[in-house]
Amino acid sequence: MTDENIGLLKKNQRYQLSQKRLILNKSININSLFFDNILCSRDWFKKSKIIASFLSIKSEIPTAPLNQVIEKYGKVLCLPKMPKNDSGILFFNKYVHGDKLSEGSYAVKEPLNNDAYLPDIIFTPCLAFDMRGFRLGYGGGFYDKTISHLNIIKHNFLTVGLAYDDQKVNNVAHDDLDQKLNYVLTEKQLYKIL
Repeated sequence: MTDENIGLLKKNQRYQLSQKRLILNKSININSLFFDNILCSRDWFKKSKIIASFLSIKSEIPTAPLNQVIEKYGKVLCLPKMPKNDSGILFFNKYVHGDKLSEGSYAVKEPLNNDAYLPDIIFTPCLAFDMRGFRLGYGGGFYDKTISHLNIIKHNFLTVGLAYDDQKVNNVAHDDLDQKLNYVLTEKQLYKIL
């Protein structure tokens, strides 16, 4: 399949699944107890010190309850910060609930401080995911470039996609630049992929 065909498939999936996520977002409620129950029993979460999450926008699965759990267990919570250069590689800067934020690219709120960390776990937003570990993002490639970069420098970390369970599809359109996830966490369960 050509790059052009894959690009078209991704565009179609993005449109269909963003519409579906709007409906899911209005009908599903998730609280911090859910994230606490799922994560506190996992060794990889207990051993982690630095966790990159994000502040949900649009119809993304709400991350406020997840971020509360991350802070509750004394982890360093980081949020993504867009690069000022054209590398496409995200920085993960420390954030404490209540810190002031600035508006970055794509209306994403970013920490004002420049305390960047290499995370042990990266939670990533998803429009869709499949059981082979591929995720569909918004098309900027920032998470894929960042994950690839961290693999190249041999940093040890896990990736966890955050999505609604009904965002699971049989096959996410992907190419050689798309990076696989280790886990996907939905409002129903934690899927282990890699």
